[in-house]
Amino acid sequence: MSPRDHDKTFLVADATGATAEVTYKKRPFGILRYSPCKDHAMVMEIIPKSRYPGDPQGQAFAAGVTSGRVLKSINGKDVSGMESAHIMDLLDLLDIMDLPITVVYQEGAGQDFEWPQMKEEI
Repeated sequence: MSPRDHDKTFLVADATGATAEVTYKKRPFGILRYSPCKDHAMVMEIIPKSRYPGDPQGQAFAAGVTSGRVLKSINGKDVSGMESAHIMDLLDLLDIMDLPITVVYQEGAGQDFEWPQMKEEI
């Protein structure tokens, strides 16, 4: 998905908080959009619920992934400092046979930013 008017640019150095490791067992993970940054990929929007137990699109939400978290590693490969396009290519190249995929996120970037929340339309 393309950039939004409310998007703000952060640096990978802004991510100084705790890290969290998430293992995704199915695709899609539930992350709708990453930031297109030069030196990292940041989660911008996730699907804000899990519709049923085992819902693949609710994996990120169920694992506590939130907007503003920076991808640090994918299956043990350090991606910090890598262009977001390369990180997205790496995620795309991981075939369905490569599941599960383990991603480490770091929080802190955008911690003082009020992230828009996706809401369910009725």
